[in-house]
Amino acid sequence: MSKLRAKQKAQRRKLIEIAAKNLFVEKGFEMASIEEIATLAMVSPATVYNYYGSKDELLLAIVALGEVGVAEKDSEFTLRAASENPIDLVTEVIMSNVHDTISTLSRELWCNVIAYIATTSDKTVAPRYIDTIAGGLGTAIFHVLESCQKQGKINSKVDVDYLSAFLTRNERIQFLNFIYLKDMSITDLDNSIRADVTFILSPLLK
Repeated sequence: MSKLRAKQKAQRRKLIEIAAKNLFVEKGFEMASIEEIATLAMVSPATVYNYYGSKDELLLAIVALGEVGVAEKDSEFTLRAASENPIDLVTEVIMSNVHDTISTLSRELWCNVIAYIATTSDKTVAPRYIDTIAGGLGTAIFHVLESCQKQGKINSKVDVDYLSAFLTRNERIQFLNFIYLKDMSITDLDNSIRADVTFILSPLLK
């Protein structure tokens, strides 16, 4: 594929995803159709199906956009583990991902996403969704904790693989609280996550 064609394809994807996000917020995931998304994006329905396969895959593609940032900053976070406090750094990793996620999908759209995941009869959707939203974050947390352990900041007997997965699951619960509790601010979420990370990591630090 030529650079021009690749650029055009990326631009069409961006238009489709913006159109889909707008329609999902306006009409809800179930009511928005591929045909309406295609019309708004100024492409054919066939193009949408060709790029994503289904509306479900389009939804997960939009969700995945919010996870790109933490993966891109993974190496930076890992390097900083040598000189920074583990609690502060892990909290920053998590909140960086939260900010990326919220900037990609509004609270209202997240409600639609969660409702779809919870009610779909397709048993493959939930595992793919969980892998999408937790994979990059879990990996970044693991690399930070692994580096901290090598630096002697975390007890050598701690299973940092399990610990990173536990912190990632905890963050997802906190994030759901933020989505559902409309009075909860991003500052409230930050404070809550910091309190949890402090509670979990403090006994494990040397």
